[in-house]
Amino acid sequence: MPRFGEILPADVWAAATRTLTDISIEDIFDLPDLTTLYPAVTVPASAVANSFGAWTTLVADVGTGKRLLYVIITPDVGVTLNWEIELGVGAAPNESRITRYAAAWQADSGAGKSSVQIVPVFRVLADNARLSARARNSVATAYNYLTAVLYA
Repeated sequence: MPRFGEILPADVWAAATRTLTDISIEDIFDLPDLTTLYPAVTVPASAVANSFGAWTTLVADVGTGKRLLYVIITPDVGVTLNWEIELGVGAAPNESRITRYAAAWQADSGAGKSSVQIVPVFRVLADNARLSARARNSVATAYNYLTAVLYA
């Protein structure tokens, strides 16, 4: 198991020998508007407190030479809790986690409020990868986390 921040020789070799497509500033500026029509996916947490739910496909095939730029998460919760989203790549059921984002949620009322979390990731994706996510929270309710990814 690598230590935090450690880069394994196999990772260095994979990154050094991989051909990436050029990315221009226009690719980033021309990302789609984040509206209700944007293709976001509902990622449910497990109904068991502090346990991850199943992996949910965000993008079936990212293409070649792509980089993950941002993840946009909108929690749909009505209580105070802690929550986490993990992103992974690979075919089901063999996903490998590539990053994790954790946050706390303070409910303002019994109904709660949704707050969009915009998380910069900046990670090279494997060619033709399946990108997926799973969620967990600190309560025994399967709350949903609307999740969208921006990659170019």
